[in-house]
Amino acid sequence: MKVVSLFAGCGGLDLGFERAGFEVVWANEYDKTIHPTYRLNHPRTKLNTSDIRELSASDIPECDGIIGGPPCQSWSLGGSSRGIEDERGKLVNDYIRIVSERQPKFFIMENVPGMVTSRHINEFNRFLDLFRNAGYQVKYELLNAADFKIPQDRLRLIIVGIRGDLDAEYFFPSQVSNERISLRKAIGDLTLPPNPYYKEEVESNDGVILNHDYFTGPFDHKYVARNRVRGWEELSFTIQAQARNEPLHPQAPKMVYVKPDERRFAIGFEYLYRRLSVRECARIQTFPDNFKFVYTRIEDGYKMVGNAVPPRLAYYLALSLKHCFESCTLQDCQEILVLVGYVKSEADFITIRREKVYYIRGGNRAGAMQYGQVSKPFKWILLHRKGEIELYEVANDKAVACHKDYLLRLGFTPRGSEYWAFKLGKQIYNEAIVTSITKQIPYLGMFPKIVLVHHKRQE
Repeated sequence: MKVVSLFAGCGGLDLGFERAGFEVVWANEYDKTIHPTYRLNHPRTKLNTSDIRELSASDIPECDGIIGGPPCQSWSLGGSSRGIEDERGKLVNDYIRIVSERQPKFFIMENVPGMVTSRHINEFNRFLDLFRNAGYQVKYELLNAADFKIPQDRLRLIIVGIRGDLDAEYFFPSQVSNERISLRKAIGDLTLPPNPYYKEEVESNDGVILNHDYFTGPFDHKYVARNRVRGWEELSFTIQAQARNEPLHPQAPKMVYVKPDERRFAIGFEYLYRRLSVRECARIQTFPDNFKFVYTRIEDGYKMVGNAVPPRLAYYLALSLKHCFESCTLQDCQEILVLVGYVKSEADFITIRREKVYYIRGGNRAGAMQYGQVSKPFKWILLHRKGEIELYEVANDKAVACHKDYLLRLGFTPRGSEYWAFKLGKQIYNEAIVTSITKQIPYLGMFPKIVLVHHKRQE
C-alpha cells in the first residue's frame, strides 16, 4: 500500500510504516533544517518542501493512506497550549483539508494528549466531525509508547480514519508485552563519552557512534524544579524536542529534594549530571544506529529526535492498519468481535461471576479503549487472570457508560469515575472455542482489548 507523509519531520512514522511493508512514496516537510536528514535516510521517497498551506490535492500523488503529526506545541500542556489560536495549531485544518480532498483509504494523525483535555476538547471534537463529514469512520486512543517495547513513558494521541465505503473495522494495537525496556538495555552499551556542544557549530556527526553529541547549556529554574534522572533499571522520561529539557543520563544519582519547586544535584556527584546525547535519545525513541541525523546546531539534532513518532510504535500502528484491510477482504471467514479483559484479583472474579458484569476504563485516559467508537456488536468476552480463563457470551452486544458509584454498589473497587460496563450472558465451557480464540491472541495483556476472530463459515 502506498502512503503519503505530511509533517514528516525526520521520518520516524515513515520508518515504522516502511518496516511493516508500506511504501512511503511522497512526503512533505517545510523545516529546511530537517531536509538533509530526511533525504539521507529515506532515499526512495520524494520529499516536497512546500508550505502545506499552499498545497492542494492535485500536488499529492495517488495513495492508499495519509499519515502525519501536525505540530504539537500548540496543544501541549508543557508549551503555550494556545490550541487553534496559535498559527501552528491551525495546521491541523490543513491536514484535514488534504485528507478530505485526496480521499485515501485511511489516515492516521498523531499528536499530544493535551488535545483531549478540557481546554481543547471542543476543538478536538470539531476536528473529528470534519473527518466524519469527509466520509471517514474515525477512532482515537491514547497510547503509551512503553506498552510497545519502547524504553520511555510517552503518551500520544492517535486518530485513525477508515473511509466509510470500505466496510472495515479498525482496532488499535494492544500492549505487546508486560516487559518494560530499561535504560540499561536501551543505552547501557554506549560507554564512550559523548561530544559536548553549547553555542559552537557541530563540525561532523560522524564517529564511532553517530550523533553522540550532547547539549551543555545551563539548567534553568524550571528544569531543576523536579527530578530529571531515571535510574538504569527504569524507563526514560519522555524524550523532548528542546535540548535544554532533555532528561539526564542515568549515571547520575536522583536529584535531591530541597522544596516543592526545587531540586539540586547530589553534592560530590555534580560531574555526573549531563543531558542524554542525541544518539542516546534516538536509541530511546527506537531509531536504528545507522539512522544519521544531519545538523550543525546541537538543538536541531534534539528537535528532530524529540518531535518524531518512535519508529517501533509506528510499526505496530502500521501492522494494525494492515490487519484491518486484510481481515475485511477474507471471503471464506466470518468475523466475530471478542473483548479480551484482564481481571485484577480473585475478588473481582467472584464479583463478576455473581453480578454478571465486567467493566473497563472510560474517558480520555491511557488504556481506556474508546468502546463507544466500535460499530459492530460483540459476541464474546474472554476474561483471564494468572492462568484462569473464562469465556462468556455478551448479553447486550456492547458496553453501557456508567459511573463508579454503580460499580461500587455491585462490590467492585474502581479508582476512577468513568467506566464502560458489559452485561454478561451465559458462560461457555467449550474448550475448542476457548483454544481457538487464545491461539489467535498470542499475548494476553493487562489492558482490555478488542480482537477480531476469524472462523471458517459453516455451511
